[in-house]
This record gives sequence, structure tokens and C-alpha cells, in this order.
Amino acid sequence: MRRSWQVVVTMALVLLAGGIAATARGAEYAIGNEDVLQVSVWMHPELERSVTVDANGNITFPPIGELRAAGQTPTQLGTRLGDRLSSYLRQTATVTVSVTQFMSQSLFVSGAVATPGRYGFEVVPGLLDAINRAGGATAAADLSRVQVLRREGDARRPLTVDLARALREGSSAGLPALRPGDTIVVPAGPTAAGEGGAPAVTSSDAVGVLGEVTRPGLYPVGSGQDLWLALAAAGGLTPRGRLTDVRVVRPQDGGSSVYRVDLRDQLHRGAREPFVVRPGDVVFVMGGSGWSTAWTVLSQSLSLSRDIVNIVVVADYLRDNR
Repeated sequence: MRRSWQVVVTMALVLLAGGIAATARGAEYAIGNEDVLQVSVWMHPELERSVTVDANGNITFPPIGELRAAGQTPTQLGTRLGDRLSSYLRQTATVTVSVTQFMSQSLFVSGAVATPGRYGFEVVPGLLDAINRAGGATAAADLSRVQVLRREGDARRPLTVDLARALREGSSAGLPALRPGDTIVVPAGPTAAGEGGAPAVTSSDAVGVLGEVTRPGLYPVGSGQDLWLALAAAGGLTPRGRLTDVRVVRPQDGGSSVYRVDLRDQLHRGAREPFVVRPGDVVFVMGGSGWSTAWTVLSQSLSLSRDIVNIVVVADYLRDNR
């Protein structure tokens, strides 16, 4: 069974929902150097083209030639292009300009992430959203020492961020605001390599994460790892997942104990003592009524076997066939 070891930060965005305000988008975007623009001229498809703003802030658009673009909004640039084109076309030209790549507002994301590279944003995001844009951190990532490299003159000043702590506490207060041109480096922690460079995981050192999560499966358990990070490793909850009904099955004294955790209540009440998962735990995120049967079957499986590898196989089958 194919398993992905990506830690998608979508779940992290959910857990910080109470601490991150939505970005205001009142003013129209101002075009910057290196942005990629799509220019369309009404009733003249032959003039439609993609252009890139050069290092001097200009674009070249035939038949006009070179024109200043940086510092203008797409609407303003479209009006200027229309005025200039009207003299060539001998009729009023309506031009629409849209930004397809916001490279003047770009960040570099490297290290233990799924797809390292340069990413442009209409509005510079927070640290979690930037890592998520790069596909999320890998399971080998050490989120306790993420670095933000910031250019100051000819030098780069490193800012070390304990992102793991922010995830545990459900607060973005200690995270630095990113700036265009920042480089985010997610370091890899010491792990044993498995297939495809992923950490080797066995049922003795892993937790099973099942139910309404993006990627059900086995995930390695770090020292003192809490429930939020286990869910983040599985890609976070699906839209049907219920934060109010997360169940953790733990082997105890030859049997099992079931803990029901209301994570939404934790979000509303703020930081409190986290629920720490242990090797051998099975985390099950409930969804709609269809999962009641799945939970019953899983519970029966747990009574027959403590091999969580087999339990994951059973739960995956239930997910695909419920």
C-alpha cells in the first residue's frame, strides 16, 4: 500500500484558525518587477499574450513597444495600454490585464519540504501557509528549528523559529511576519532512511491515523508528539472530519482504552495540556453517520489484533467502500 510521508500544513492552518486573521484585500494589487501578466484585447485575440515585467519595471507589448508597468494596478495598466493601442487600431481598444504570477512578492522555500522552490503570492502569507504552498514539510522535518533567511544589505540574517511549539500551543504570536525575498529553510532531523528516502516506520514506533483524514496510514511518533502533529502528518482532516470527535485507541493491560478528544474545544479555550500520542496508538477521526459502522468494525478489529499495520489496512478498505 502506497504511503506518503508528506506533512501537509493544511492541518496546521486549521489549528491556528483562532489566531490568524484573514488578510485584508481592500486595495488592488500593485504590479512589481518579475510579475507575469496576461494581456487581452477585446475583439483582437491575435494581440493576446503573456508578458513579464523586467528588472527595470517595464514590459514590451507589440505594437506599442516598451511601457512602464511596475507600481501600477492591472486596471491602470490596462487603461494605458488601451489608450496607446487605440491609435494603432483606429478604434477604441478595451484591454484587460491580469497577474498570473506574483513573482515580485515571492518567497524561497527549501529543505525538508515536498517541492522546494520559489513561490509568488498576491499577499505575502504567514510561515505556515508558505510551507504549505511548497507541498508541506516531510515527515523527516525538524519543525523546532525552521530558519527564515532575510536579506539586510549584502548579508542574510537568519531567524530561527520553533514552529513545532507554535503548532502545540495553537498560537501564531511568536511567528515572524514574512517579507518578499525571504528564504525559508526547513531542516531535516536525524532519522533512519526508508524507501524513497522516507523514514523507516514500523508498528512498534508508529501511530495509525485513520478515518476522515487526507492520507490515512502509519506515521512515526516523535518524543512527546501531540495529537495535533499526528493529524498534520496525515495531511489534516477532510472537510467531513469532526474536530469535536477524535478517538484515540491505546493498548493497555492486554486490552484497549478509548479516549475521546474534542479538539475544537481546545481551540476555543486556547492552549492547554496537549494530548500526547504514543507508539501503538490508533487515532480515528469521525465524520458523518457513515463512519459509525466503520468505527464498529475497527473496534472489532482492535479486539482481535493489536497489529496496527493490519488495522490500517482494514480502515483503508472501510474508507474506500463505506
